[in-house]
Amino acid sequence: MRVTSNDKLEKFQIVGPKLRIHWGYEETTPDPEIEGSTGGWSCEEAVVKKTASRSEVIEAIIATQYTISEEIAAINNGGAEYEDYQAFRQFAKNTADDWLASV
Repeated sequence: MRVTSNDKLEKFQIVGPKLRIHWGYEETTPDPEIEGSTGGWSCEEAVVKKTASRSEVIEAIIATQYTISEEIAAINNGGAEYEDYQAFRQFAKNTADDWLASV
C-alpha cells in the first residue's frame, strides 16, 4: 500500500503491536493549486505484527505488490515478468533479514 507523510518515514517503524515497513520513497512537492499544500514523502508500506516471523514479513511485503494469483501467473509466465517477481521476492527476503538483524 502506498502511504504519504509530511516527514520521511523510517524503514522500520513500531506502532503499538504492529511493525510498519517502508521502502520506495519519493519526495512530493506542494500542489500550487491547493492553498496550504505542503510537500512531503510517499512510500510503499507493509504492516505485520511486530512479532512476525521472517516468512510472515516476506509474505506481507510481497502482498503489497502481488495477489496470490498474480504471483502464480508471474511464475508460470516466465520471462521478464518472472524476473521482476523474483527480484521483488529477493528484496522482500533481504528486508525481512534486515528487520530480524535489527531486533
